[in-house]
Amino acid sequence: MPRHHIKSRIIGIFLLLCILLCSSCSGMPPEGDLQISYLDVGQRDCSFLLLPDGKTILIDAGNPENGQEIIQYIQDTGTDTLDYVIATHPHADHIGGMAEVIQAFDVKNVYMPKKSHTSETFETLLDTIDEKGLAIETARTGKVLIDEGDLKAEFLAPIGDSYADLNNASAVLMLTYRNNRFLFMGDAEGEVEEKILERGYDVSADVLKVGHHGSDTSSTRPFLEAVHPSVGIISVGEGNSYDHPDPLTLDTLEDLGVEVWRTDEKGTIVVTSDGDHITVRNTDLPPRQNTPVDTSTETESAQLQEEDTTAPTQESTQSVTVYITKSGEKYHRDGCRFLKSSKIPVLLAELDTELYSPCTVCNPPIK
Repeated sequence: MPRHHIKSRIIGIFLLLCILLCSSCSGMPPEGDLQISYLDVGQRDCSFLLLPDGKTILIDAGNPENGQEIIQYIQDTGTDTLDYVIATHPHADHIGGMAEVIQAFDVKNVYMPKKSHTSETFETLLDTIDEKGLAIETARTGKVLIDEGDLKAEFLAPIGDSYADLNNASAVLMLTYRNNRFLFMGDAEGEVEEKILERGYDVSADVLKVGHHGSDTSSTRPFLEAVHPSVGIISVGEGNSYDHPDPLTLDTLEDLGVEVWRTDEKGTIVVTSDGDHITVRNTDLPPRQNTPVDTSTETESAQLQEEDTTAPTQESTQSVTVYITKSGEKYHRDGCRFLKSSKIPVLLAELDTELYSPCTVCNPPIK
């Protein structure tokens, strides 16, 4: 083969590798894939979805103190637009950070159940939505959010608006991408699960976002049998005062062969689907124990080395390297979970502290 042909092939391969590497660093899933991040926000809820067509969905946004870390996570995927924002119900552990998130992005659509609350958190959210010139669309059973080719998203609940308990007013969303299905339960409890089944909905799903942080008031056995998930995701805070998830819920899930992933054990959990196969991984914490993997689901753990949290002396900070991201306004230690999408080294001594402040998660040295 002529030498110039060999050289051309080498250059072509090099360019292809560069493109693949840039795609990996951007935090975006491979083209044509669906990526769902179940963020580790403690005893709260937040899920961020990158759809195959490039659109985005945010479901809940934790407490007020979670706002900045949620913004950082989303920005690090290269996202500046939220096409659909869903507040499942007005409790502060689900909508607390939402006003701050909405302020930070170009938001296209907001969905909420027809249920109000007198809390300051809820009023702040309503004011922010109004200030942005957005209209609130009602999340209710049968409402189709997306129906485009291989992708469909539909609300299964709330069914009516007469619930005394705000948990049971939760917006329940079923997302289908080709042959894979994902069910998001909010804090809906057994009463709602029964009504969904009575309506005859097909609730079978590959991945279940377990209702109400794994409480014993949700995840009834008949409902779990109908869903029959391979993977169950539980958003829960370590050592929480509610003792979530409840042992009964965990026992039922185990008995049904569901592989359980908990944010208190594995940090932020990322599920990727090509429409036929699902991969589950965690982004920042090693699993505390290995769980059996359902044959239809591939799992992997992206484990980071334990961070050295010892603060350097003032004399040594001049040579310390910290890291920033393409779009964030924080700087980080090596190994911080917010560096998963992009990681740009910079000497602390040369860092512009007017543009960047220290990350409150990894607590890097202060200039």
